[in-house]
Amino acid sequence: MNHVLLIGLLGLVLQLPAARADGGGDPGRGQWALDCEAAAQYSRGTRGIAVLVVLHGSIVCEDYADGIDPDQSWELASAVKSFTAVIAAAAVQDGLITLDETVADTITEWQDDPRRSQITVRQLLAQTSGLASRNDDVRIPGYRAAIRTRARHEPGAAFIYSARHFQAFGEFMRRKLEAVGLDATPAHYLTRRVLAPGGIELGSWGAIDGMPVMSEAVEITPRNWARFGELVLREGVAGGVSLVDRDALAASFEPGQANPVYGLSWWLPDHERAYLLRRAPRHFLLDTIEYGEGLPALRVAAGAGRQRLYLMPELDMLVVRMTRGVTADPATREARWSDTDFLTRLLTRVPASE
Repeated sequence: MNHVLLIGLLGLVLQLPAARADGGGDPGRGQWALDCEAAAQYSRGTRGIAVLVVLHGSIVCEDYADGIDPDQSWELASAVKSFTAVIAAAAVQDGLITLDETVADTITEWQDDPRRSQITVRQLLAQTSGLASRNDDVRIPGYRAAIRTRARHEPGAAFIYSARHFQAFGEFMRRKLEAVGLDATPAHYLTRRVLAPGGIELGSWGAIDGMPVMSEAVEITPRNWARFGELVLREGVAGGVSLVDRDALAASFEPGQANPVYGLSWWLPDHERAYLLRRAPRHFLLDTIEYGEGLPALRVAAGAGRQRLYLMPELDMLVVRMTRGVTADPATREARWSDTDFLTRLLTRVPASE
């Protein structure tokens, strides 16, 4: 039997502001109805195991496939990349780093390289550092291997989806923490500074060469992933305490120049920028960009197996969709899934009243 929780959703209508403060938005877009059961049914039919919807800080929908324990953790795959932006925002608040500092000031091996000497923290998290390797899809490098990677492009010139940016960021943070006498493990820093105060527990965090993988390898329960999303949606505030630098966290959601549908470790799907994604390699794509014009902007942490954390700030809502992730059969784990189909089942536009 599915574990299903639906709270007061019959006839629930969500109201968006008519226009944004910056003058953007569609004055006629107005209202959407929320249908959790339709979305959960679609997810289950495409090998999903869990769907949670959090609205105004409360769970309004929680659905698990048959035989799934709500307390079981699942691997997030590349959705873990979103953790790095939170690590950076906490480190900015602590005065350890700035987003625009030159990484070579800390990773001194890069100082004599004309390209790597110019890479900033912001460019690592935006995946525009220029670091790349043809072997990225085969084996994730350890920190030491990542910082030995040559830059194939000028920093900021090209978006290259690669674990090496994040592993290099891991080494950068390791050295920053070590220099001030703190536990130098980036995962421990995130847990101490943000996750534990935010009530967020991880099932596990995989390591290479004894250091946590910054691009993937975290296991978490659906509810804990929702708590992480809620913390980000609240701009890093938990229990009335700001756990990160808000401006640094907000930078995660600024469209990049090399790839406007990616910020700092977060995807920013938007129908207005869809043409750029259509021209990108398939594994960069999120088809949420086409789920409907005029609907709320999305911020997405996405991983293999169609793991999804969708943030919708204008609705004050987040959605978790989980599967068995990278442990599923690679040949079938993503078959038939569509972000567009899922979200259009969850949100249905309601004609504005006169």
